[in-house]
Amino acid sequence: MATTKVSTTTTDVVATTSPGGDIEQNLPSEAHQMLRSLERAFGQSFSVIECATGQVIRSATGCPVIQLDRHLATCEQIARRGRPEILDEVSPLLLLAVPMAGTGVEGSVLAVAPFVTDRVECEDDVAAAVKQFELNGKQTFHWAAAQMAWRPQALLETSAAILEKATLQTSTAQLKRQMADISSHLLMTFEEITLLHRLTEHLSISKSVSDICELSVNWLGDVIPAQAVAIWFESFDYIDDQRTLGQTDDGEATLITHGECPLSKDDLAKFMERLGPNVATEPVVLNRGATSSPTWFYPDVREIISVPIREGNRLFGWLLALNHTGAGDITNSEGEFGTVEACLMASVATILGIHCGNIALYHEQSEFFSSVVRALTSAIDAKDPYTCGHSDRVARLAVCLARQLGCDLEDLNTIYLSGLLHDIGKIGIDDNVLRKPGALTPAEFEHIKTHPDLGCRILDGVKELDKVMPVVRHHHEAWNGAGYPAGLKAEETPFLARIVAVADSIDAMSSDRPYRKGMSDEKLDAILRDGAGKQWDPKIVEAAFEVRDELRHIGKDERRPLSLDVDNWHAAAAGAAQPSA
Repeated sequence: MATTKVSTTTTDVVATTSPGGDIEQNLPSEAHQMLRSLERAFGQSFSVIECATGQVIRSATGCPVIQLDRHLATCEQIARRGRPEILDEVSPLLLLAVPMAGTGVEGSVLAVAPFVTDRVECEDDVAAAVKQFELNGKQTFHWAAAQMAWRPQALLETSAAILEKATLQTSTAQLKRQMADISSHLLMTFEEITLLHRLTEHLSISKSVSDICELSVNWLGDVIPAQAVAIWFESFDYIDDQRTLGQTDDGEATLITHGECPLSKDDLAKFMERLGPNVATEPVVLNRGATSSPTWFYPDVREIISVPIREGNRLFGWLLALNHTGAGDITNSEGEFGTVEACLMASVATILGIHCGNIALYHEQSEFFSSVVRALTSAIDAKDPYTCGHSDRVARLAVCLARQLGCDLEDLNTIYLSGLLHDIGKIGIDDNVLRKPGALTPAEFEHIKTHPDLGCRILDGVKELDKVMPVVRHHHEAWNGAGYPAGLKAEETPFLARIVAVADSIDAMSSDRPYRKGMSDEKLDAILRDGAGKQWDPKIVEAAFEVRDELRHIGKDERRPLSLDVDNWHAAAAGAAQPSA
């Protein structure tokens, strides 16, 4: 191993060198600070060496060049022990070794410097040391004569105190950095928890997917340093929410964005395909290391996070962050997306996936329930062909009246379902009585009057129909108490049942039957006015006259079945007053 000499105004340096040369710039700032403290305290320059290889990390100046090759094993032991020690001594010279492990330096590293322990007056005073350390006698004498004499114990105690201080400063600096990192992490975690809490607060089956997606991209856009945050649904095969998302055809792709998205809805299908098959099952993070490749296919996209929105085996779409906007207080300083942003987006995508799955399941169950209700309604029509379509018309008439009376959406849905099922008990009525075209005998009429209770028995046990049961049972009660089956008077009859009673009577009197024509509008109006306060609730009859034209239109309208959710009804064609599918 060669000896390196660095020219100075007086003499040479302590150094043992490897071909790597001086790499002082690799020292941490804490190590530089400790070296400055040592040199201020002793008035002496220090070398820094890596004990395992003998490589010089930092070269001292103004000192005799002392060969350290034979001391490297001892140096490693001193570094491991972690306290200042005398590396070698031949009076009046000694080598002080100070470990630097507590200053952020990796490996076995020492700061080394020669010191004088006695006053030097002639060359003979340093002759033994010059011989032992293989030094230049004249240069060593001149250097030593100019030095202050140190007691070995004072050197050790002073350097130990400096090392302890440097170690504490390094530990403090590390703690500060850790605290800053923890603070940043806590702040980001707080942002994430706050966002997820706000998002989950808005989750409900009645909330459309588009509303939740809009909230998600807007809130993520405030937290993630991205040019655009977007949600892209390739299709909505599993979610019956096309209208709320502005779709015109089933399965059409949908893009919801916050910020300036560099990709159009039409670009995204090909873009996601080119990202590879993993994009459908796991988050993908790409930064400029990947997108700067000549083969990258979208130069406008520099950084991207892609997280699939899925629930079980169903893939609904993707949550995307596009193009990092730069360093921030709580983000990585390289201007790249990392695990913090990816984890936050993955949490949001999980919530969205579960919500989409719940919406899909809800619609599947809703469609099944609707099919059952339609089947029951069809069974009523099949049982009594004379009144085919009556239940559906009563349901729509009742909704029209209820809306005019200020009922909320929940009551509108209940009354529509009640109208469809109000005569379900007729399934249990004898066909000969039900289809008799002429007047009924008293016994036959008593038999007919059992159909409200029969209807309740048929529907009993179906929890979704609990609110329908009072309407089914009491839609034939009269305001004056002359109705059946319970003979309830006035407001003793449930409000929705009183509405259905009016709707039922309007359709029964106005509809054509095989054995008679429907009443004229004038005669029907007269009967309603005469029966207000006797057979029917006068306020409901008053409401019927307020929407008279709309009720007449419903009675004549032939249309396909409506959704059981009244809120999903759409306006009919231009000029029509009644909602239709």
